[in-house]
Amino acid sequence: MQQRFLAPLFLTLSSSSLSSVLGFQLRPPQTTNSSPSRVFLSASTSSTTDTLTDTEVQSLFNLLADSTILYDPSRGTCCRNRCSGCTYLDPAGNFLFDEYTTNNSEEDSRGWLAPYVNVDFGERIQTSKWSTLLFPPVSSDDSDDDNKAAKKKKEVKRKEFTTLLEQQLSSSSSVSPLAIQALWNTLSPSVGYPRLTSTEIIRAIKGMEGAKSEMGGAVTYDTFAKNLLAAGDQIQQLGGLSDGDDESKVVDYDAMEKEELLDLCVERGMKTNFPKMKRIIIEELRFFDANGRQGKRHPVKNTLS
Repeated sequence: MQQRFLAPLFLTLSSSSLSSVLGFQLRPPQTTNSSPSRVFLSASTSSTTDTLTDTEVQSLFNLLADSTILYDPSRGTCCRNRCSGCTYLDPAGNFLFDEYTTNNSEEDSRGWLAPYVNVDFGERIQTSKWSTLLFPPVSSDDSDDDNKAAKKKKEVKRKEFTTLLEQQLSSSSSVSPLAIQALWNTLSPSVGYPRLTSTEIIRAIKGMEGAKSEMGGAVTYDTFAKNLLAAGDQIQQLGGLSDGDDESKVVDYDAMEKEELLDLCVERGMKTNFPKMKRIIIEELRFFDANGRQGKRHPVKNTLS
């Protein structure tokens, strides 16, 4: 406060003259190192941009979003056995469902991230666009032709995630490594996962700030953009992207036993008052790796922050 008050009075004086007038020696301000103490290195290539662009956000959303969303009004409670008197059947005996399309929605004309892999209402079945892209069908090695039906991949690894996205992006809509890493982090339970399952992605979509509960947790473009930009900012605050191989920088906690994971928590000074499920322990460790501190778990969404 004293420096702010006196500075205008002695604006034209040199530092030595000002010291003689004030009667004490001025010392230069102390500089501090403002770089974060912990940097999470997680991307495979260096980013050429410091922030995500609107074009990148739009390109990624277009790859993953559906123009039509089907919603189960029973919220999964209907057993789908067409029970007599079921309130989720129409007079013709068909299952009821709500349908949202971009054609009749001015507010959400760009579509939504579907909060499911697929939904089955008997006469109407729909598979989400993001699950088709990230978990493409794979053929079985079984020699029996009847058993060679295409099956969905159960998980997608970090490098494969980038490859799948880049294969679908045109040269005119390419996105930076920062944007892809931000998307990976947004769809992950916590920063640093080496692989993702469809269940984890569904949980991440429903858990995004601003997801529409009245549509089962579907995500609009504006909500997607907000969460993606926040993930990009977090990456930059933690030191940006690395130049090394991303998988070599990530500890494969999935390959460890639960006791080993708990020992790591104790070594890092973390409280272990969370449920002793392997998935939960890994989420806690990855959040610690990314932020240098233990996270606080949301009582409803069950996410760390």
